[in-house]
Amino acid sequence: MLAQQLFNGLLLGATFCLVALGFNLVVGAMDRLNFALGETAMLSAVLGALIMTETPVPFLVSFVAATLIGGGVAVAVYFVSFRFVSADFPTASILSSLGCGLVLTAVVTKAFGSHQRSVPDVLSGVRLDLGLFTVSGAQLVILLLATLLTAGLYVFLERTPWGTAIRAVSDDATVAGLLGVPVQRVILLTFALSGVLAGAAGLLTGLAYHSISPFDGFTTTLTALMIIVLGGLGSVTGGVLAALLIGLIQTLTVAYLSATLRDLIVFILVGIVLLVRPQGLFGRNAGVLERV
Repeated sequence: MLAQQLFNGLLLGATFCLVALGFNLVVGAMDRLNFALGETAMLSAVLGALIMTETPVPFLVSFVAATLIGGGVAVAVYFVSFRFVSADFPTASILSSLGCGLVLTAVVTKAFGSHQRSVPDVLSGVRLDLGLFTVSGAQLVILLLATLLTAGLYVFLERTPWGTAIRAVSDDATVAGLLGVPVQRVILLTFALSGVLAGAAGLLTGLAYHSISPFDGFTTTLTALMIIVLGGLGSVTGGVLAALLIGLIQTLTVAYLSATLRDLIVFILVGIVLLVRPQGLFGRNAGVLERV
C-alpha cells in the first residue's frame, strides 16, 4: 500500500514538475512571474481532451496539439502582458498576466461550459504488476512523457546554442545583449517553451484524474508557485525535486490523513522554508526573490 502511494505521489509530482519548470524558465529570463500559466495548462487540457473525445486521432496527436496550443497561448500572453510593459513597473506585468488568466477561464466557461470534462483513458488494457505496486497504462504514458519532456528540456538548455542563450539571458540579459544574443527572441522562445510544458502538464494531469475543470487553472498556478518558492526561483533542479516532494506529500496526506489537509501541510512546509532559507532549497538571491 505504501509503495503504491509513493509511486502515485511521484507520478503526480512529475506532472507538477512540468508547470514549475515553465514558471522557472520565465523567471530566469525576465525575473517575472507569469500567473496565466496555470490557465494556459487548463485551456490546453480542455482542447486536448476535446480532440480526444470528438476525433478518432491517437492520444499522441492530441498531446502534441495540447502542447502547441499551450505554446501559442503563452506567446500571446507574452505580447499582451510582458513585451510592451515598462520594466520600471515590475508588478504591472504580473497583474496583467493574472488578468489574462481570468480572461482565459471566462472564455473556456463561456465556450465549453463550467462543468468538468472527462478525459478518456489511454492503454486501458495495459496493467503492469511490479510486486510492490501496479502501473496502469495511463500512468505509464504519463511517467514516460513527463520524463522525456524534463530530460529533453535539460538537454536543450545544456547542449544547444539556443539553450545556452536562454541561460545567458537568465544570468544577465544586459551583458548577453551586448555579446550579440537576441534577447527579445530568446525571451519569446522561453515563453513558448513554458507554454509547451504547461500544455503537456495540463493534459497529463487530466489523464491522471480522468477529468478537467475550467477552474483548475488557479490551483495549478498556486501549486507551481509553491514548488518554485520551495525549490528556488530560477532553479531547474530545485523545481524538479520540489515538485516530486510536493506530489509525495499531497498523495500521502490524502491516503493516510485527510484530503482537507493536503494543501495545508504544503503551505506549512513552504512557510518554514521561507523562514529558514528564503531563497529556497536551490535558489539564487536575486530578482523576484528580493521582492518576495
